[in-house]
Amino acid sequence: MKRTIKWQLLLSFVSLSFILVGAFSWITLNLIESHFADYVKERQESELEEHSSDLEALYQENGTWEENSQAIQRIGQNALQQTVIVRIYDEDGQLLWSPSASEEEEVKKKVQNHLLHMEQMVGDIDSDYLQTIIPLYDGTEEIGMIEVQSLGPYAYTEHDALFISDMKSNLVLVAFISLLIPLFFAVLVAKKLSSPIVTINNFTTEIAKGRYSSLSLEETGIREIDDLLDSVNELSLQLQRQQKIRNRLSSDIAHEIRTPLTTLKGNIEAMIDGVWEVSGERLYRCYEEVTRITRLIGEIDRINEIESQETQLQKTTFDLTELAQQVVDNFQPMLVENKLNCSVGGNRIFISADRDKIHQVITNLLANAIKFTPLGGKIDLYVSQVKSTVSFRITDNGQGIPPDEVSQIFERFYMAEPSRNSKLGGQGIGLSIVKGIVNAHRGTISVDSIYGKGTTFTIHLPVSK
Repeated sequence: MKRTIKWQLLLSFVSLSFILVGAFSWITLNLIESHFADYVKERQESELEEHSSDLEALYQENGTWEENSQAIQRIGQNALQQTVIVRIYDEDGQLLWSPSASEEEEVKKKVQNHLLHMEQMVGDIDSDYLQTIIPLYDGTEEIGMIEVQSLGPYAYTEHDALFISDMKSNLVLVAFISLLIPLFFAVLVAKKLSSPIVTINNFTTEIAKGRYSSLSLEETGIREIDDLLDSVNELSLQLQRQQKIRNRLSSDIAHEIRTPLTTLKGNIEAMIDGVWEVSGERLYRCYEEVTRITRLIGEIDRINEIESQETQLQKTTFDLTELAQQVVDNFQPMLVENKLNCSVGGNRIFISADRDKIHQVITNLLANAIKFTPLGGKIDLYVSQVKSTVSFRITDNGQGIPPDEVSQIFERFYMAEPSRNSKLGGQGIGLSIVKGIVNAHRGTISVDSIYGKGTTFTIHLPVSK
């Protein structure tokens, strides 16, 4: 079953937190119990050592056990008070003191009650009486021994059990809080991440339905999501521009085709009705209108072909500077007519490319520059090379491009100042063809324009492929 990103994040956060907190709590509890068991064991050993030290001191006072029966009994009774059963023997193994059966039974009963009480407080305790033999010495001479029966290894006192119980309760509380805190932040993070994504999803759904608008959403502070927001907004704006271009295109194409068709239809009808005499001149005019329609459709087909990369490049090695000069020479009549000064600069640079298509690129750019450069203006073409990249630059001091239209001039059928282009005979196809050819050569094209002062187109092409 598919989950939303919000629930996926929450589930991931909570699962990870549960695993980490559970592992940390388990390790902590085991470490506490282990260290506390060592502490209890050391405490027991210290108490047993205290009993043996008392007996050794007692023997050293008199040099014999016979006169210390009451003191020995007192030490044994004191051990019983600590739930430790001792039997004291002399150096010959003769029993000096042991508790009575009733005393021993009472102590064991007391211990069992204590264990039950401890289990209620801290859980199951694996403890039983352990028997230990401790030798007694007077210097280096063995003077007897103590047989000890003590509770181990978890001989907790009530204070010990309370400490362990409190530690477990605190660990549970800390674990619960440690789960709540990540859950709280998980909710915040999930909301912060999922909310803009849901908004973007709804926005793109509207775009898919053809409803283009701008997405108003505050920045999240997350780079990837903010970049996605910017990209989606740019996509919407681009689609809006494309829609406007398509709307204008339908009008422009209809106008471009309707005009010659109307003229052609009128001429043919007039000749059919006998209003005009069929003559070579009138037939040639009809032929020109057909040619005009064919040229327009041909340009559309050509840009489709280039952009779909169906055209195979026929690469040869040629001098780009020489080709640029050849194109300029072809435009000399137009340059002279418009009183334009056009020059080609740069060294001879050879590249491997499709010569005819690069010729078309230079032709389209130069024709564009001539079209928008006023009488007496200047156009410069310059060719240069840096490492394995050739740069071709064409600069004019014409009317320039409005800043808000610079990013759109390479779009198919886009025309800056449509009314002026209509007068100059443009269809907004030339620059799209240029870009398609440059892309096919794995190159790049850019434009730098100051409105009212001039424009520079720069093309970068690899020397060879």
